[in-house]
Amino acid sequence: MDGEEIRALLASVVAPAEMPIPVPPNMSAIPAAPVLDAGADPAEVEAWVRSVLGWPKRVPPMFAPPDAAERELMFYIVPDKELERGRAPAVSLGGSDLIAFVPTKDMGRARPFYEKTLGLPIEGESPVACAFRANGVLLRVIVVEQLTPFPFTLLGWSVEDIAATVAALTARGVAFDRFEGVEQDELGVWRSPGGAQVAWFKDPDANTLSLTQF
Repeated sequence: MDGEEIRALLASVVAPAEMPIPVPPNMSAIPAAPVLDAGADPAEVEAWVRSVLGWPKRVPPMFAPPDAAERELMFYIVPDKELERGRAPAVSLGGSDLIAFVPTKDMGRARPFYEKTLGLPIEGESPVACAFRANGVLLRVIVVEQLTPFPFTLLGWSVEDIAATVAALTARGVAFDRFEGVEQDELGVWRSPGGAQVAWFKDPDANTLSLTQF
């Protein structure tokens, strides 16, 4: 096990919430037991710890539990900066482009619905998928063998004028859903308590889609 592997191993071990030994500022106490249980060589680990100006530390006898094994009493005191170098960088997809997926059992009906009825520009196609672009977001309509439509919205669009959008889609043959117990206007638009207006409709595979005016 080389130095970087030892660093990564030590960095992956979570220190106990209550430390039985004093720890200097900017240092961490890493329990030896999980490190050794992972197959690390004690001499190699100690040599690396000392090379980065750390040291091994044993829990003093007066603080040691009577039934604790020797390896459970050992810690490696390691500079925090060394451990940070061994931790994987945080992952965030907030800056990555979103890709949306919608299933279909019949591309012959799905493609014209998304392309012609909804007016989404098509960017590519294959025997098993069609790619559309919705205001910068890539939407892939993919062919599946089995499909059980979910009883909730799969895709939704934010629109500036929901009444005009509903009227235009209705003229293209889209039927908007109505739900028992939900107060909807003559167009099928529901106004939420927060003021947003929502209307629902389905694609040819009965996937529920929605429009929202905030």
